[in-house]
Amino acid sequence: MSSINGAAELLSVANNPKYSESGGGHGAKGVDFSRIWAVFRMMELEKAGEPDFLLLFESVQDVAELDSVTAPTRLKVYQVKKKDSGTWTWSVLTGTVEPKAPAAQSMKAAMANAAPPKLRQPSDFKKVPESVLGKLHLSLNAFTALPVEGVFLSNQGCDFPLKAGGSTATVMACSLADLATEHVQLLTDAFASLSPGGPPPDLTRMKLQKVAIHPDNLNAPAIEAALDLLNERSPGHAGQARAFVESLLMKISPLTRRTDTCMSFNELVKERGFSKSSFVAALAALETVPDRNALFNDWLSQLQAEGVDFITISSVRVAATRAQQERLAGGTDVSRQIDDFSDAWIAANPPTSKLRPFVEAALAELKVQFSGHRDHDLIARFVMRAITKCVDPN
Repeated sequence: MSSINGAAELLSVANNPKYSESGGGHGAKGVDFSRIWAVFRMMELEKAGEPDFLLLFESVQDVAELDSVTAPTRLKVYQVKKKDSGTWTWSVLTGTVEPKAPAAQSMKAAMANAAPPKLRQPSDFKKVPESVLGKLHLSLNAFTALPVEGVFLSNQGCDFPLKAGGSTATVMACSLADLATEHVQLLTDAFASLSPGGPPPDLTRMKLQKVAIHPDNLNAPAIEAALDLLNERSPGHAGQARAFVESLLMKISPLTRRTDTCMSFNELVKERGFSKSSFVAALAALETVPDRNALFNDWLSQLQAEGVDFITISSVRVAATRAQQERLAGGTDVSRQIDDFSDAWIAANPPTSKLRPFVEAALAELKVQFSGHRDHDLIARFVMRAITKCVDPN
């Protein structure tokens, strides 16, 4: 297979809407989970020393991972799902009824009493095309030139028997071919029904994977991975691990919303892709950008030194965290209006040697325009915008 054929095939599949995913049943939280996992995956690939990589969003399923931005020779397709609690059921993942475990009796008795195997009817598989693994299998089958494997990835696992004994509940990853014999046979028949007359389904190229990302603390694993990477590559900026992760999330967020047809593979990469070179550039940018968290702390320390009480300072810190989380989720019309108002006010009122009069003057006007917001929230948003103007005047 030539890299040209691989890129052309990927473009063709990506332009077919039936092979992409968008959001899912968990809405914004589900999208956030997919994005934060993608950032975590970038850290893994970079730490593993991969010579190149490219992640494409909402192109083939949720995330498509390639080994090259210019000449891909292999592809990994991810269906990424967040689940708040419980395990994934067989019926949801496959669209079929899970085989029952054999009764506890001797093998000889079982063989003597066993009824002839029941032939499965087409109606048994009517839900397979819309199931999670059914969609993933169809996406893999869309490729004939580019070697591809698929992964169903979630923060929650499943509980299916394994051929070697035990259960998928006790492993972080396994292929569908590792499941118990009766489960493998059912999946083989189910996937074969999606492509009558085609080659037998290869269950070794489809995997189940669980990741330790808690739905109530999505960023933590990526921040930890970023901290490890920065300690190794740029120890002086290790304190910016959280900011680095947040900056990557902001960079990839627009990529997950672009679904227009692309005319070339290069356009697809530009519109929906994030590459190793982009990741390395973001990493290098830390060397030239001041630590905004440190600057924010400096501003609050100065305000406290000028007489702002401790309770207000603490409330501003909490409000700043909420505002940043809101910004990462795309922000609101009101939050953008506050930012725009703050930018205009700062442009017309340059900071003085004392911060407290500067901030209080801005707060007085912000309260007139945005009376529904508390003082500490407006202060937090204003200070964040003022720091942004210090770091990047443009």
